[in-house]
Amino acid sequence: MHKNRIFLIIIELLLGIALACNLPLSALESTPGMPQQGASTQSGALSGNPTPMPTSTSTPTPSEHLRNAMSLMLLGEYAQAREEFRQVALNTADVEIQAQALLGIGQSYYQENNLTEAIETFRTIIEEHPPSTVLPEAYFWLGRVYDAQGDYTNAAEAYTRFLERKPGIIDDLAQTLRGDALMKAGNYSEAIQAFQAAIQATTGDTTALQIKIGEAYAAANDYSNALTQFLSIYEGSTNDYIKAQMNLRIGQIYLQLGYPEQAYARFLDSVNNFPRSYDSYSGLVALVNAGQPVSELQRGLVDYYAGQYGYAVEAFTRYINSTPDHDGRAHYYRALSWRALGKITEAVQELQNLIQTHPNDPLWPNAWRELAYTQWAYLENYEAAANTLKAYLKQVPTAADAIEIRFETARILERGGYLTEAATLWENLISDYPSSDLSYRALYLAGITYYRAQKYAQALTALQRYLVLGDTSADRAAAWLWIGKCHIANGNLEEAHKAWQEAAAIDALEYYGIRAQQLLNDAPPFTGPTHYDLGYDLEQERPQAEAWLREKFGIAPEIDLKDLGELANSPQFQRADLLWRLGYFIEARSEFEALRQSLENDPVNLYRLMNHTLELGAFRTAIFAARRLLDLASLTPAQTLEAPSFFNHIRFGLYYKPLIMEAATRENLHPLLLFSLIRQESFFESFIQSSAGAYGLMQLMPATAADLANRYGWPSDFQEQDLLNPGVNIRLGARYLALQRDYFNGNWYAALAAYNAGPGNAKIWLDLAGDDPDLFLEIIRFPETQNYIRQVAEFLELYTRIYERKP
Repeated sequence: MHKNRIFLIIIELLLGIALACNLPLSALESTPGMPQQGASTQSGALSGNPTPMPTSTSTPTPSEHLRNAMSLMLLGEYAQAREEFRQVALNTADVEIQAQALLGIGQSYYQENNLTEAIETFRTIIEEHPPSTVLPEAYFWLGRVYDAQGDYTNAAEAYTRFLERKPGIIDDLAQTLRGDALMKAGNYSEAIQAFQAAIQATTGDTTALQIKIGEAYAAANDYSNALTQFLSIYEGSTNDYIKAQMNLRIGQIYLQLGYPEQAYARFLDSVNNFPRSYDSYSGLVALVNAGQPVSELQRGLVDYYAGQYGYAVEAFTRYINSTPDHDGRAHYYRALSWRALGKITEAVQELQNLIQTHPNDPLWPNAWRELAYTQWAYLENYEAAANTLKAYLKQVPTAADAIEIRFETARILERGGYLTEAATLWENLISDYPSSDLSYRALYLAGITYYRAQKYAQALTALQRYLVLGDTSADRAAAWLWIGKCHIANGNLEEAHKAWQEAAAIDALEYYGIRAQQLLNDAPPFTGPTHYDLGYDLEQERPQAEAWLREKFGIAPEIDLKDLGELANSPQFQRADLLWRLGYFIEARSEFEALRQSLENDPVNLYRLMNHTLELGAFRTAIFAARRLLDLASLTPAQTLEAPSFFNHIRFGLYYKPLIMEAATRENLHPLLLFSLIRQESFFESFIQSSAGAYGLMQLMPATAADLANRYGWPSDFQEQDLLNPGVNIRLGARYLALQRDYFNGNWYAALAAYNAGPGNAKIWLDLAGDDPDLFLEIIRFPETQNYIRQVAEFLELYTRIYERKP
C-alpha cells in the first residue's frame, strides 16, 4: 500500500510539481484557508470561535499552497502539509520545483517516522532529478532515514554522496554522522578516517571526536592504538570527568589484555583524584570486586557522589574508626549521606560532632550552614536553625561570609513566621554593610516583611530608604508601589494614589509600573485587552520599515535590502542556513545567534538576517535582531512602540497563531496571555529542551504531559518526543495552565507560579500571602519564578499595546 501511494505521488509530480524553498515572512501569522482572529473578544474569556475570513472562490496559487505547506510543517501537521505540497505541484512543470516538492514530502514522512516512504521519496529525487540543487540535501536526509532504520551501510554511503556534492559547509557534522554509521556497520577503519576528517573540519573542541576514534580502535581490537589515543586524551584534558572516563576505558582495555595491575592503577587514580565522576564509581566497583586496597575515605566520597549513600556511610564509618587523626571530610559527607537516606537525627548529630571536634577544618563553616539548613528544611525547627547561624557568627564575627549568614538567618526567621525579628535583621544590614548589594536587597525585604507583620510605619521607613538608595527604575518603581500599599493599609488613599502614579510614571512598561497602573485603575492583572485585532501583513508593512531604516542609518538607495547581499557569502550564514534546512535546529540556532551578535552594529546585514531567520522559522534570532535594530536607532522602550509596526510585529509576533488561538478557545484563555507565556518559555522555539528536561514551546515536563495525555485521552500513544510537535505541546500546555487557573480559582499569580514552580510551592506561597497578589509575588522564594511572573506580565503589556483596539 505504501508503494502504491508513493507511486501516485510521483505520477502527480511528473505532471508538474512545484515548491519554492523559502517560507514567506508572514509565516504562521495567518494561514490561508484557516479561520482568522479579528477584533472584539472578551477580556480573559473568548466569546466564541474566531470569525473566519471570507473564502476566496479563485483557485489557490502555488505560492498560497506553499505558504500553507511550510506553515503546516512548522505546526507539525505533516499529512496536511503533504497535500499542500501536492497542490503546489499541480501548477508548474519546472523540474527543479518538482524536486523541491519531493524534498518537502520526504521530510514530512520522516517526521511521521514513515521511513519506507521517506526513503522512496528521497530516492526519487536522486534518481529522477540528478541536476537539482536540492540533491545534496536529499542525500543527507536519506542518510538520516537509513540511520533511523538501522541500515548503517547505506546511511554512511548517503552521507558520503552528500559530502561530495556539498563540501566545506558542515563537513564536521556530516563526517561525524558518517563515522557513527560506519562504526555501527562494523567498518572501523573507515569510521576512524571519517572522525579524523571531522576533526580537520572542526573549529571547536574535538575531544568527543578523539574519544570516538579511540572507541573505533578498541572495537577493531587495535588495543595499542586505542590505548595511545585514550592516554593522549587523558594527558591533554583538564576536565576531571573526561580524565575519569579515559581511565575507565584504559583500565578496561588493560584487563582485556591481561594486565590487571595497570588497570587497577588507572581505576585508583580516578578514585583518588576524580571522585565526582560516575566513571570513577565504575572503577571503584572493579577495584572492590578484585579485592584491591582502596582508601576508605576516597571510597566513601566516590560512593557519595554516585548516590550510593548507604555504602558511603559504611566507608566513612570504617575510615573514622580506623584513622584517629582523620580530618572533617568523613564526618561532613557522612552527615550528608545520612540526610540523603532520610536519617535526619543522625545527620544533625554528625554535623554537631564535626563542629565540636574539628574547629580548624576547612569544612567547619560549611557544617554550620548545613546544620542550619537541615534544622529548618527537614525538621522545620526554624528557631533552632536561626540560633545555629547566630552561634556561628558569635564564634567568628569577622567571617568572610558574615553578611550572607546574617541574610540567611533573617530568611530562616521569615520562613518560620518570626516576621518582626527577620525584618529587623534585614534592615540592620544596610547600616553594617552599606556598600553591599545584598544589604540593599535586604532593605527591600525588610519593608515587605514589616508590611506582612502589619508594622506599616516601619515598613514605610525601610521602603523610603530603599527608594532613596535605588539605582534602577525597577527598584524605584517597586518602592513606590509598596509605599502606596502601606498608605492604603493606613487608610490614606490619596497618598497611595500619588505613590502609584510615581511608580507608573517611572517606567510604564516594566512590571512595577504596569502593576501600579492596574492598582490605580482597579484593573485585575493578567486579563488582557477586551478588544484586539490580531491581523497584520508584514509584506504590506515592509516598505515603511525599509524607508525608516534607510533614513535612520543613512542607507544608500542602491543597497538592496530585499535580498541577502553579502550576507549570503558568509560561511557562518551558509552553515547556519544549511543546518536549519537539514533539521539540526539547535546547532543552527547557535550559529545564527553567533552571527547576529557579530552583526550587532551592522543594520543592513542585521535586517537581512532578521528577514531570513523569520522566513525559516528561527524566531528567536529574528526577534532579537528586530530589537537590536531599534536599539541601534537609540529608541527608548516606550519609543520602540512608535517605530514602524513591522518591527514590533516581529518582536511580538503571533507565531503558531492557529494552534494558539485554538488552544485559547478550548481552554477559555486569553490568547495574548498564551503568546506572552510562550515567548517567555521558549521564544517560540519548538525544538528546545531545558537542562531540567522540559520540552518545546511551552516547556512541558514529560511526566506532566504524560499525565495530561493519560487523563484526557489525547494524544493517543503519547511519547516524550511528541512534545516537540507544536500542536501537541501547545494543546497540553494550555490545558495544564488552565488547570492551574481553575485550581487556584482564577488567581493568575498563583497559576503562573504553579506552571513554573509546581502547584505545591504555589499553594505554600498563596497560604502566606492570602488574597494579596502583590504580597504573593514578593513571598515567592525562587528568584526564577519571581522573574518569570514579572516577565510574562511585561510581555502581556507589550502584546496589549501592539494589538489592542479600543472602540
